[in-house]
Amino acid sequence: MIQREHIAAAATAITPHIRHTPVLEVPPGTLGIDATLTFKLEHMQISGTFKIRGVLNTVLSHPEAAKSGLIAASGGNHGIAVAMVAKRLGVRAKIFVPTIAGAAKRQRLQALGAEVVVEGDVYKDTLAAARKEAESTGLLILYAFEARETIIGAGTLGPELEEQARPDMIALAVGGGGLAAGLAAWFGDRVPLLCTEPVSSPTLHVALSAGEPVDVETGGIAADALGCARVGDIPFSVLSGSRVISELVKSDDVLRAQTDLWDELRIAVEPAAAVALAGVRALPTAALQGKRIAVVLCGANLDPASLSRTPSGTGWTGDTSKEKARSFSA
Repeated sequence: MIQREHIAAAATAITPHIRHTPVLEVPPGTLGIDATLTFKLEHMQISGTFKIRGVLNTVLSHPEAAKSGLIAASGGNHGIAVAMVAKRLGVRAKIFVPTIAGAAKRQRLQALGAEVVVEGDVYKDTLAAARKEAESTGLLILYAFEARETIIGAGTLGPELEEQARPDMIALAVGGGGLAAGLAAWFGDRVPLLCTEPVSSPTLHVALSAGEPVDVETGGIAADALGCARVGDIPFSVLSGSRVISELVKSDDVLRAQTDLWDELRIAVEPAAAVALAGVRALPTAALQGKRIAVVLCGANLDPASLSRTPSGTGWTGDTSKEKARSFSA
C-alpha cells in the first residue's frame, strides 16, 4: 500500500518547506544506557513536531482543495502544523480540539490565526465534529494519522534518519501510529521499531495482541499527544506486518526520561517525546549492548511553565489535567 518510492517522492516535494533536523550521537553509558544512541531532534522541526511532514504532503497532494481552507481534529501538535501551513498559504484554518487540549497548545493555535473549537471529551467525537464541519464548509480535512498521505509524509523522516544514524533499531513513541507506520514502510524488515506507549494509553500494544485495532481506555501522561483510543486502521495494517517491538512504560519513567534529557543533554521535550527514551531503558541490557539505536524525539510543544521541577526532583510539573485525562488527540 505504501512503498519506499512514495516516501522518496514526498520527501522531494516537502524538503523545501521543512527543516532537515539534526541528530545528536552519544556514546554507550550516556543516560545509563549501554548502547550508542543517536537522537533525531525532530522536536526542532518547524511547528515543533514531525506532524508538519504529513500536513505538507497532504496539502501538496491536494493543492486545489487546500485553497478553500484547512480543518483538523487535534489535541495540539497536528493542529499547530495545520495552522502553520494554512497561514503560509493565506487560507483559513479551523481546528477542533478535545477538552483535554493543553492551554499552551490552544494559545499557539490562536496565535497562528486558527479558529479553535473545543468539541468532545474523546478523540472520535472531536474528529466526528471536524468531519461534519468539513462536509458542510468544503474545507480540506487533514487527518492526524488516519490517511495515506499523512503516513507517507511522516515517513519522510526515514530517509533522513537512515542517512544520519545507520541504526540497528529505531525507538519512537506511538499514538495513532502514523509515524511508526511511515518509518516501517521506509525501513521494511531491515530495522526493527521499538514502539513505546504509556501503560495508560496502550492502543498499539492491545491491537497487536488482539490482531486488529480495538478501542481502549486511555489517559495519564502525554494523553494530549499519545492517548489515542484506537490505533489507525492503515497504520495497523502496516505495523502488523513489520518488525515491531511493543513496549509499555509507566508515567514516572516517562517523566524521569524527560528530566534526564534536560539534565544531561539540555534537550527540552514534551512528555510524548520522552516516551521513546523510556522505552529504550525498559529493554534488557543484552538487547542494547553493541547496538546503534536511533531515538526519535518527536515534539517540544510544551508549556514553558511545566519546566519547573517537582519538589522531589524526579520529574517536571505541568498541567495536572493531563494526568486526569481519559482521551486523546494528535
